[in-house]
Amino acid sequence: MIALQTNSWTAKPVPDELLHPPYWLVSGLDWHGGGAKAETAVAIAPAIIPRDTVGEDARQVLGCADLYARKHSRQVVFFSELTRMFANGGTSWSQLGVDWQNAMEDLRGGRFPALFLTISERAHLILCGSESSSPVMATSVEPTEDEHELVRQAIARQLAQDWPPYMQAAAHAGQILFT
Repeated sequence: MIALQTNSWTAKPVPDELLHPPYWLVSGLDWHGGGAKAETAVAIAPAIIPRDTVGEDARQVLGCADLYARKHSRQVVFFSELTRMFANGGTSWSQLGVDWQNAMEDLRGGRFPALFLTISERAHLILCGSESSSPVMATSVEPTEDEHELVRQAIARQLAQDWPPYMQAAAHAGQILFT
């Protein structure tokens, strides 16, 4: 729950920045789907997470995501892209002193709005990159940049459609307080 300070029973309109954040950070969850699709990804909106309410590791991940989204003009940033960026630069989260697993637990811990996404196994592979524990990894051809972009666009469309009603429902239920 985000406490952005106000009386939860007022029927104020939900601020646009909560309904339409500048971007979402999307990360994969463990693949448990036996079928073509499974709820194996989660999206958060870093711009609405007060940085003083998360640990240092999460602040580092959010700051990195903010810079990446701005630099690449992305509506959707995959957590795996941040990890890949460091690997391409010859470093890693741990070399930078960031416990990325702790950061993701902090961000997914239920205190902040997050939408779980149902995606295909192939989209999961693309979303998670080489860190994926998906069984498709061993039998699959490496995804192309076009495939990455198609998955990003599909997730962006789904979030643009589902995020505003989700946030309105959360605000009207008093789970999110705002001024």
